[in-house]
Amino acid sequence: MAVTFNQEGFAENSGEVTVYCTDNQGIYSHTTAEYVSEGGSIAAGSYLDEPPQPKQGFVIVRADNSWQYQADHRGTYYSKETGEKVEHTALGELPDNLTALAPLAEPCKWSGTGWVKDDAKIADNFAKNQAKLIANIDEHAARIYSTWTRFESEYRERQAAAEAFKKANYQGECSRYITDFAKRAGLNNQAATDLILVQAAGLEKLQVELANQRMRKYELKVPGLTIEKMRSIYDDIIKQMDALMEAYNNG
Repeated sequence: MAVTFNQEGFAENSGEVTVYCTDNQGIYSHTTAEYVSEGGSIAAGSYLDEPPQPKQGFVIVRADNSWQYQADHRGTYYSKETGEKVEHTALGELPDNLTALAPLAEPCKWSGTGWVKDDAKIADNFAKNQAKLIANIDEHAARIYSTWTRFESEYRERQAAAEAFKKANYQGECSRYITDFAKRAGLNNQAATDLILVQAAGLEKLQVELANQRMRKYELKVPGLTIEKMRSIYDDIIKQMDALMEAYNNG
């Protein structure tokens, strides 16, 4: 015997009925059988009238005590203002500021119908990258130079003493810079003097080459460079500077 309901929605007899259920957003989700006792009612979110057939691009919702189609564009889109991904979760028509078209890999802007290159932004990004890389080159060189010149005054006094002692044909009074170094290195004063001068010349050569590498930063300003080429030049400059530092440590 079919279950009947009164105007208030209560069952006039017990039995099983087919109900059409919605989720917590009011969207039709599934059909099921539900047992109703006499005087009882069906569960909240369940309805007795059958919804219409599904339609592409729409969901079926319960509104104003009836089933209605509502546009469904939920999913991943892109902001036309920023190009950023946006998870669109609301029902209804897609907002005008969203598009399903993914932006270009390079800086771009929305033209009204699609994404186009943003030449101004590309130029701005290039300039910012260029300035950052040039600053990094200067900072890297400064750190290396700072290591080399921590005891610069001592180095220069020892070098001056060695130059004076050599000029005197390794005769006469010998500075403690030389004698102490000779003692610790197991050398005589003449050999110690020559080694001090060789080391001084080597450090000067490294400093000149470090300066040359730092000046290569102007290669990053050559017209027509791509970001990739600019980065390649930068990487080589840093590599060459690090090689100079290694040579210093090994010397």
